[in-house]
Amino acid sequence: MNILKIIQIADERDRKDMVLFPWTVYRGDKNWVPPIRKDRDKMLDPKRNSFFQRSDVALFLARRGDPAVGTVAAFVDRRFNEALGTKVGFFGFFEVLNDYEAAEGLLSTAREWLRGRGMTELRGPINFHRDRERGILVEGVDCPPPMLCAHSPAYYHQFVTRFGMVKQSDDFCRRLLISDLVGPNGELPDRLARLEKVAERRTHIKIRPARMEDWDAEVEKVRVLYDATIGQLPDHVPWTDEEITAFADELKPIVDPSFALFGEIEGKTAGCVLAFPDMNQVLIHLDGRFDLPHKLLAWWYMKRVNVLSFKVGGVLDEYQGRGI
Repeated sequence: MNILKIIQIADERDRKDMVLFPWTVYRGDKNWVPPIRKDRDKMLDPKRNSFFQRSDVALFLARRGDPAVGTVAAFVDRRFNEALGTKVGFFGFFEVLNDYEAAEGLLSTAREWLRGRGMTELRGPINFHRDRERGILVEGVDCPPPMLCAHSPAYYHQFVTRFGMVKQSDDFCRRLLISDLVGPNGELPDRLARLEKVAERRTHIKIRPARMEDWDAEVEKVRVLYDATIGQLPDHVPWTDEEITAFADELKPIVDPSFALFGEIEGKTAGCVLAFPDMNQVLIHLDGRFDLPHKLLAWWYMKRVNVLSFKVGGVLDEYQGRGI
């Protein structure tokens, strides 16, 4: 076996190897959803991703001889630490062959790089954004991940545990068959139907679909609700204008107003629930490409998406406990 080398990525060739390396790890994994290659390259490019301007980031590549055997990013999210008064360093884009020496080398390199910047805690994996592709898959390898969720080989959990890491939190993703919840004509079970009527009578809530023609105002409502509800969780840092705008614009092409619902009471937005057609049902067929033939392929599969992915839902404190 060739000697292991860990190098810090400093040119386009190495960054390209980092972008394409997951195709080596997940070869033959029918449940892996390849990212769009151009999007992933942009995400890892300091010149095109503003995350690099507000954070300290280093990208590392493990090689045995010339072939890559692993990748990792180490980063300090300065705003996260300033907001919470912590000294947390993160790692992400962690991909590695079934080679513990390579995994240990990458994680050790990330840890030492972060320690040199005064960090006292290492968390990950998380791919820059705290609400997407985070964590290591422990259960649920029998199906592809929902959009924005992580997927990883079983040995990743063994590797990070062997390295000495412990669980920081659990992320759960639940599956629900519509046929288990509603009748053949869309009717709710009796109990839920009664609760719905009681909630409507008590609160006089009006539920409406998103107004796409008033996009910026709708996004601001989501931001306020998200920070007021999810903000109760530990380690939450409110969205910046740039973050919420970029994330919303990324999702806008797939928003169906029928599944982006707002609840209003006496003209005030009391809560919302946002669900999206699960684009992973499309991306899994594109091999990370989005040229003209693959755009046509994406259009064909979009017509056949039959899964909704619920991503945001919350009710303001003052309206909770009313069945909303």
